[in-house]
Amino acid sequence: MAHPTIATLAEHLGLSRATVTHVLNGRGDTQRISPKTQQRVREAAQALGYRANASARAIRAGRFGSIALIQSLWGQYLPPELLFGLTRAVADQDLHLVLSQVPDPVIEDETYLPHTLHDLSVDGVLLNRHVASSPGYLETILRLRIPAIWLNVKQEFDAIHPDDSQGGRLATEFLLTLGHERIGYVDSDEPLNTHYSKYDRRRGYEQTMAEAGRVPHTHLLPKLWHHEPGDERIAAAKALLQSPERPSAIVAYELAEAMAVVHAAHQLGLSIPGELSILLFHSRNDDRYFLPFHTISNEMEQVGRGAVELLLEKIKAPQAPLPTRAITMRLREGMTCQRKTP
Repeated sequence: MAHPTIATLAEHLGLSRATVTHVLNGRGDTQRISPKTQQRVREAAQALGYRANASARAIRAGRFGSIALIQSLWGQYLPPELLFGLTRAVADQDLHLVLSQVPDPVIEDETYLPHTLHDLSVDGVLLNRHVASSPGYLETILRLRIPAIWLNVKQEFDAIHPDDSQGGRLATEFLLTLGHERIGYVDSDEPLNTHYSKYDRRRGYEQTMAEAGRVPHTHLLPKLWHHEPGDERIAAAKALLQSPERPSAIVAYELAEAMAVVHAAHQLGLSIPGELSILLFHSRNDDRYFLPFHTISNEMEQVGRGAVELLLEKIKAPQAPLPTRAITMRLREGMTCQRKTP
């Protein structure tokens, strides 16, 4: 059976096509169509299985009603909280979200994004990449009037990211208020990882320590290509915890570094948080291993919601650069930090 059209609905109801069209497009009141007639049209449309023609509606409105999330295949980062924020914000605006994964060289091709808008039938794109784009590429996007917002990268305009420097400060200030003076910062030795968070979290920690008159101590663990602690990483963490200047608290770049410290502390018989407090950066309180960590949350749900908000602004004026938005991180308390005992 063929799908009903405006014409078949109008014939079925004994109404004009214009009347049926006005009601289904939400213009019944402005066209002074009676509530009773509007109700008849809506009930008939539902009963007969009428669906609006998406292409025709897009032509009339000048919009597809969809946005795309372009996900890099390399260095991809799509935590559930970010995806939840994106999908909820899209649903709140009665839009659709299209997901596409492509390699970075394809994204950098100047012909890719213009074709993407047409091929995916979307009004704008969210780019989720591990590294920022070159200034020349950003200028090209503006020149071509392509509505695009970058996620989780730090650049001058058209981007949204967690404020990792503020997060580093927040973590350090919290531990200082608990009476800790020897606070270490633990990260992995990754020369090829140029993500801004590697620098900003550490800088926030080091600046706060210096302002408090304390000496910052940054310790780099050997890099492994997975998130298990690893014998070499645990050995490096044990060396830190056995040093004469052993810290009483640790700020860890993320879960992988925190777990290496946890394993080292366990092997040395150090209790957490009794003898060692640990705080890490993550998108949520992680309790998969033993206790919920004290966490500096990168508020990825808010990043997702804010990204959609920025993109809708960008769609209205694609030629105008929007100031990059930094989302404030916040502390989520767990069970791995406590006040330092004398």
